Amino acid sequence: MEKGEIYQALENDFTSTFIRELLPGVLHNFANPLNGIMGRSKLLQRRVDDTVKKINEKYPEAALALQDELQRIKNDIRSVNKESESFFEMFRDASGKFYALAAKGDDRINLSQLLAAEMRFADFYLEFKHEITKNIQLNNDIPDFKGNTAELSLVFWRLIRFAMTQALESTEKSFFLTADHDNENISYFYEIFRMAMPEDQRNIVMKFLRDDATDMADSKMDKGVLFALMILKKYSAGVQFFTKDGYNVMSVTFIPSKFEKLK
Repeated sequence: MEKGEIYQALENDFTSTFIRELLPGVLHNFANPLNGIMGRSKLLQRRVDDTVKKINEKYPEAALALQDELQRIKNDIRSVNKESESFFEMFRDASGKFYALAAKGDDRINLSQLLAAEMRFADFYLEFKHEITKNIQLNNDIPDFKGNTAELSLVFWRLIRFAMTQALESTEKSFFLTADHDNENISYFYEIFRMAMPEDQRNIVMKFLRDDATDMADSKMDKGVLFALMILKKYSAGVQFFTKDGYNVMSVTFIPSKFEKLK
């Protein structure tokens, strides 16, 4: 084997253990000191506020002379608290994604909550975070159902990333995502992406999803997107491509009669 092939083999061996074996320990080891930092910073803020209050009561002249310095200390501590909370939120978004990928079996899933988590994770793609205008409308009252969290997490990640690349190539650089359910308490989900798909490719995809074709070997669509559509087909999800108000739309509908809903 060439040196490059040996390195690639070892890299593949390492990545094969990354999500299920290594990441849980990494996240656990990060979580402990982070929780400690947040707890101590909040405690420090309370102690400083109490101390400044006592100085004002017992030594008003000294407090007046040190007013600016004491205020700067209080502002710095508040900034530390704010930044630590912001860091915790980012840690939560990253850890939530990897815990979802490591999930086994079926679980209780709320599509809106899962999508919200995927959107927060997508902000780690800096171009998506800073260059794309996002319009997100998710109804959290969508009924839960049983599904594989790891599968759907990967599906939504891939579709969001597909929409992201399409948006970055457009002039408007806009992204729309919507999830809702109907008035009969029947759960369904749809998402709106600005994307482009040639008609012949769209026909191939639609034939596959309708079981008129066994595979999509002739499709030039990104393989990751094809794999995501294959999983959606496993879930008997309805997928449509159409144009609305000048935007290319991809809608995904989970048909309730083909789902085991949770009571």
